[in-house]
Amino acid sequence: MTAAELRRLWPGFVRTEVLDARGGEPHQLLSGAPSPLDRYKWMDDVPPSFEYEKTHGPIDPNACCGVPPGRARTPPHPRKDDLLLWETDVSAMGVRRYPGGVGWAAAMTVEDRADVGSYWSGEGHGYGDPAMKRPRRVNSLIGQQAGWMASRSQVLYFHEHACPGGFLPPFDGNEWVNDSLQTRNGAVEFWSGGYQLFGKCYFNRILSLDPKRFSRQLLYHASNNKQRTVSRGKFVRYTHFLGQLYTVKERALRSLMG
Repeated sequence: MTAAELRRLWPGFVRTEVLDARGGEPHQLLSGAPSPLDRYKWMDDVPPSFEYEKTHGPIDPNACCGVPPGRARTPPHPRKDDLLLWETDVSAMGVRRYPGGVGWAAAMTVEDRADVGSYWSGEGHGYGDPAMKRPRRVNSLIGQQAGWMASRSQVLYFHEHACPGGFLPPFDGNEWVNDSLQTRNGAVEFWSGGYQLFGKCYFNRILSLDPKRFSRQLLYHASNNKQRTVSRGKFVRYTHFLGQLYTVKERALRSLMG
């Protein structure tokens, strides 16, 4: 990996909700035999490995979602298996061991021209579809960031080096259309949700496979309503999702051995 590629890595965020079965009403994610959370998409192609909990520890649900009791939408005392993902799935992920203190991490979706390389989760099996290619800018798999964080020096790096047309206003160069207010760039997700960084600036978002770091990359969608409004086939527990990423890591290591 070159220094230029390493500078294009960026810790990603992904939204999460806490499973809320309070109130006595049937919950779409807990109904059926098996329930959607017990029989989720791609679990046969990439079964989760939970060895990470023995060697590195579990996901910490309080890092993202430990809120004071008494709030209507946010259940108190969340458990690790209550954390829900719906913004992406393992089919869009790759893994790689990055240099320095980064270590093993999952690579989130990115355009081909920005990809610095990782071992795709569908390598060698293609999820049973010979025509399937690694998902890139697929809206349902992008993984909504819901925000970003950067230091002053990092923002200057975005503006002066990384982002075509700059990162800060005024947006009046050839890289911007209609003073940046065209539909695509006018969306709130572009400006405050991070799309500007991994879309226009071509950063590679990564999720650490260290459960402690991984826990800090989850952002609580505190309205907690997606679990009842989004198709139930999109959900997976974060504990299982991280376990799937560890399975991909094991496959990547085996591929290196030949």
